[in-house]
Amino acid sequence: MKRLFFTLTISFFLVYGCGLGTSAFTDAVLDGASNLNRGKTEKALKDFNRAIEIDPAHQDGYLGRADTLNAMGLYEESLEDYNKALEIKPSMAKAYVNRAIAYSHLGQYEKAIADYEKGLELDPEIDDKPSFFKRLFSNDPNTVKGIREHLEFLKQKVKDS
Repeated sequence: MKRLFFTLTISFFLVYGCGLGTSAFTDAVLDGASNLNRGKTEKALKDFNRAIEIDPAHQDGYLGRADTLNAMGLYEESLEDYNKALEIKPSMAKAYVNRAIAYSHLGQYEKAIADYEKGLELDPEIDDKPSFFKRLFSNDPNTVKGIREHLEFLKQKVKDS
């Protein structure tokens, strides 16, 4: 799954820029995505910090750093960056879905449910796209769940409590 996401990410940027003449910001984001997908979270964190220093008005640096913090288990810390990314671009479904993962890890299930629903509202097909976030689900670490399945799991968990 990680290789597929990495391959798709690199392919996208090769097609749209052939890797030539990319900005320092884009380089930092690509480096961060590559390092995150290879499990090199400390390097990814540095790359996304660099991207934010270069262009603090662009959401991708914050989203990447939030995803990295999420992958590192720093869920509270990731929320600030997800919020900043959504402040810059409120229509970013991926940020809602990934923030929901952090909320889920923190036991804030109602917030997770609201974010999953918002993400699916903004992009109904987001559940079908390959993405690294599937490895972040922790409620059942032996099962890779999709967004809709995890959403139903959380709704049942809230109902049962």
